[in-house]
Amino acid sequence: MKGSAAVAVVAASVALAACHRADRPTPPPGQEVTVAHILQGCPGGLERLLPGEYYFCEGASNYWAGSYGLARTNLVDAARWADKDAQFVLGLFYFNGDHVPQDRPQGVAWLALAAERHRPDIEATFVEAYRMLTPAEKKQADAWWMQMKPLYSDAIAAPRAEKRFDRGYRELQSASLFGGMMWISGLSPDLVQGSTLQRWLKTRRDKFFEGYETHVWVGDATLVPLGSVAPPKDAPVDGAPK
Repeated sequence: MKGSAAVAVVAASVALAACHRADRPTPPPGQEVTVAHILQGCPGGLERLLPGEYYFCEGASNYWAGSYGLARTNLVDAARWADKDAQFVLGLFYFNGDHVPQDRPQGVAWLALAAERHRPDIEATFVEAYRMLTPAEKKQADAWWMQMKPLYSDAIAAPRAEKRFDRGYRELQSASLFGGMMWISGLSPDLVQGSTLQRWLKTRRDKFFEGYETHVWVGDATLVPLGSVAPPKDAPVDGAPK
């Protein structure tokens, strides 16, 4: 579900940037079934284990329902829990001005955070967007990045998300040992049983944290993924945009 939701929201953020705020967006060709599934709702119990994935799903659902402000709020919540798809979509929203005032430097800062794990699709978008900035915008992007990374970077957000998952997973294991059950709404009945659910959750966890512990550096007006475009410079830009 997560990957499909990401594709659908990203497609919309690119194709529907001119859509009026009061309009409910139309799914891009080939995404109609995916969007219909997203609008059916998100697995509620997932918030206790993978809140980044849960809030991203909520944000996607809000977006396709035409509730753009709520979608952005949920995507920011997902980003706080180290969800790279949410950070990527927020980057496109701000860079393109999709249902938010256009702010290309802030958009690139979100894309830099999303590119920390070096997913090729995200990293390529980040590099392309950065190259489109003016020198003044690059300095603003550096400042945004410095302001945002203490809350949203993997160094901070990923350990927070790991602790959340580990705590919820231990609770699930304990309940299973004593014949209990954790119910996650929206999942098919064959995933409800304890051992099956545990395997499913561990797979989701591994996918969610895939690439964790890679990094993006920001230097003087230079925002580049490690080893991608140019060597990082030593002195970061301090401060934040006014």
